[in-house]
Parts: sequence; structure tokens; C-alpha cells
Amino acid sequence: MVFSRNKQSGSPSRIPDADRIPLPQKAAFSFGYGVDYLAAGLTTSILWMPFFNIGLGISPMLLGVMLMVLRAWDALTDPIMGNISDNTRTRFGRRRPYILIGALLTAALYLCLWRIPEGLGAVKQFTTLCIVGILFFTCFTMWSIPFYSLQMELTPNYDERTRLSAWVAISGKFIYLCGGWVMALATCKLFADPETGEADIVAGMQATSWLIAIVIVIMGLVTAIFVKERYYETATVNRKSSGLIDSIKESLHCAPLWYLIGISFFLIAGSSISNTLGQYVSIYILFDGDLSAASVLNGWRSTGVMVIGIISIPVWTWLSEYLDKKIIVSCMLAGTFLGHTLNVIFINPDMPYLWLISSVFESGAIGAVWLFLPSMKADVADYDELDTDQRREGSLNAFYSWFVKVAFTVGAGMGGFILQSTGFDANLDAQSAEALFRMKWVYILLPLVLWSLSLYFIIRYPLKRDRMGEIRSELEMRRGQV
Repeated sequence: MVFSRNKQSGSPSRIPDADRIPLPQKAAFSFGYGVDYLAAGLTTSILWMPFFNIGLGISPMLLGVMLMVLRAWDALTDPIMGNISDNTRTRFGRRRPYILIGALLTAALYLCLWRIPEGLGAVKQFTTLCIVGILFFTCFTMWSIPFYSLQMELTPNYDERTRLSAWVAISGKFIYLCGGWVMALATCKLFADPETGEADIVAGMQATSWLIAIVIVIMGLVTAIFVKERYYETATVNRKSSGLIDSIKESLHCAPLWYLIGISFFLIAGSSISNTLGQYVSIYILFDGDLSAASVLNGWRSTGVMVIGIISIPVWTWLSEYLDKKIIVSCMLAGTFLGHTLNVIFINPDMPYLWLISSVFESGAIGAVWLFLPSMKADVADYDELDTDQRREGSLNAFYSWFVKVAFTVGAGMGGFILQSTGFDANLDAQSAEALFRMKWVYILLPLVLWSLSLYFIIRYPLKRDRMGEIRSELEMRRGQV
């Protein structure tokens, strides 16, 4: 039996059966989340810099610029895909066809991404990577915008939305665990250079990418086949379509969406910078340039984040049924602050595995992003329907998603710029003490600054439990229950 807080009596009240998402659909949708992490999160935050910088010798600053170019392309494709998805009418719904096709194309382009020919020269290599990257992220957008739009319309219940997000978060932890070991797999002795015996990340990733591409296809198929679109018949199919420009204008005027964007942007940017610089901290500060040993440490670090995250998800979900979501997100962020600050003493080459302790706390920011923010997006969609009389999950999610992708890119891109500004040079046999000192302190301080900005937007976010109850009542009086 599932409970949510009754505001009048202060006691728990049962979530109506009609509001609950069938268990097989929860599982199928949660399984599909892995496409996001494997195709985008893992690629940009963990694999991008080591593969193209250490493996192919492209400068970190140039790689940062390239990521920004790719995300600038997303600025065009996300709103277009969101509007297309909102206005699509088929017997299979408006989201599922794109989820299926997008996953298949994303897997195909993923294989191409790790096979940029070597020896082309700097200009041709940069151009080729940009072209393949643009095609890859276009296909990924075809999957991601409909997928996350679908999540926003699976239930009208304030607490059931969080429970769905909890399923997604648990699934994400397992995918994150596997992703954390990808670098260790790609740099293991199985793919070592036969002449030197050293790790060959290029050969390793080209082999490993086949496994990842197959998993992307399977996950995409499961979601597209088994998850149903709840709002389609009642609140969507007979309503008029909206143009792209009008849809963007309506999203611009959705005030709660901007607060949610602010929360997410600085949370993700801080975490992305932490991940990007953390890779180099582990390789060059903790293990003196030993890529293979550092990859194993990072594998265990992702395991720690996964274990702590899974253990804490039921606790956070239970608390969210008695407290507003914004309060829980604030608490999770406070834990992240504490954990990251502890790196002042935990970054110690004499005891490198001490670094794992901070992951116990740092999992808070990651947990907040994937546990509560998707649920809060669905609340914003209800607010928007009350204002526009349309279900615009695709357009709202595209508008929100673009800023999220920019945040990931800013994190990875700034990581490249910052890394180079510290004096780091991958071509040197040994890094200078000054460069390592600067690397350590930028890694510690910059995420804390960005997470502080996120806290400001959390405090300002207006859609609390009481207000969402009022909005739902008004919507059901206008167009009936879904």
C-alpha cells in the first residue's frame, strides 16, 4: 500500500489506484533511462576527454570548444523535436515512435563516434569529429525529448511522480555502476598496446562501444514497446497543435520552469566539472599518471555512489511524501557540499582510496537530479496546462533539456579550459607541482560555487504540495480526469 500526506489531517492517505502507474510500465520506463547515461552522460563527462585527449592527442581546450559546438546544435534541435513530438498524432501515440527510431539511430552513430580516423591532421580531424558528433546528438535528441516528455505524463499524482522517479533513479544507479567501469575495461590488459604493454584507450573503446551500442538498442525497444501514453486520448489527441514560435514564447513565460532550470543548471554544471576534473585528479595527483590504476579507482568510486544512492532512495522517497520536494533537494545538496569539501583532506597520493569516502556524500547532487527534478518537471507541466490549456510536455522538456545539456557541456567544456589553464599538458611525462596544485583547488572550489547558485533557485521554487493539489483540481474540473 502506498501513502502520501493528507494536508488536512496530517496523517498518511492512500494514493488512489487510478493514479498509480502499473508496475511493468514503471520497470520498462526505468530500464529505458540507461540510453541517456550510456549515450550522453558517460560519453561527455567520463569518456570524452580521456579518449580524444589522451588517446588521440586533441587538446583539451579544443575538445571543450567542440562540446560547446555540439550543444549549440542542440539549441536548434531540442525545441524543434519537442514541438514535433507534441503535435504528432499516430495510433502508437506521439512519443513512442520517436523513442524507438531514436534509440536505433543513436546506437548506430555511437559506434561511429569512437572511430574517427587517426592521422587526418588537426583541421580534418576536428571537422570529422564535429560532423559525426552533430549527427550523433541529433539522433540522441530524437530519443531523449520524447522519452522525458513521456515521463511527465504517466501519472497526475504528486507523490506517484516521485515514486516513478525513484524507479528511474535506482535503474540509473545500476547503469552508472556499469558506466563507471567502462574506462577500466577499455584500459585493461586485454586491449594493451602489444609493443609497449601500456593501456590503449583507443582500441579499448572501439571494442567496448559495440557492447554499449547493443545495450542502447535493447533499452530503447523495451520503453517504446511496453510503456503506454496516459494523457494521449483524454487531454491531447483532439486538441489543436501549436507552432514552434508560439510554443517557445509560452515556455519563456512559464515562471516555475525557469526556477527548475536554475536548480538543474548549476547542480549539473558543478557535478560535470567535478567529474571532468576528477578524472585528471585521480590519474595525475593520486596515481602519478597511471591511467589504468586511476580507472580502477574511478570504477570503485562509481560503485560507492551507486550503493549509497540505492540505499538512500527509499528514505528520500518516503520523506518526500511528508515534506515538499524542494526541501528534500536542499538536504541532498547540503550533503554534497559536505562531501566535496572533505576532498581537502581526502585527495592524498599516499592513501588514494581515501578519495572514495567523499563519494558517499557527493551522490546527493546526482540523486537530486534524477530522483526529484523529473517529478518536479511533471508538476510544471500541470501548471503550464492550466495557463495554456495544452499538454506541452515535449516543448517544456525540450526547453528545460537544452539548458541541462548546456550545463553538462559547460561542465565538460570549462573542465577542458580550466585544465589547460592550470598548466596541465598531456604530452609531458610528468606534470609540474604548480599545475597539480592548481588542478586540485579548482576541482574543489569551483563546484561549490556553482552548487551555491543552485541552492538560491531551490529556495525560490514556488510549486509546493498545496499548490499542486489546487492546480490538479482546477484541471480536472476543466477537462476531466486522466
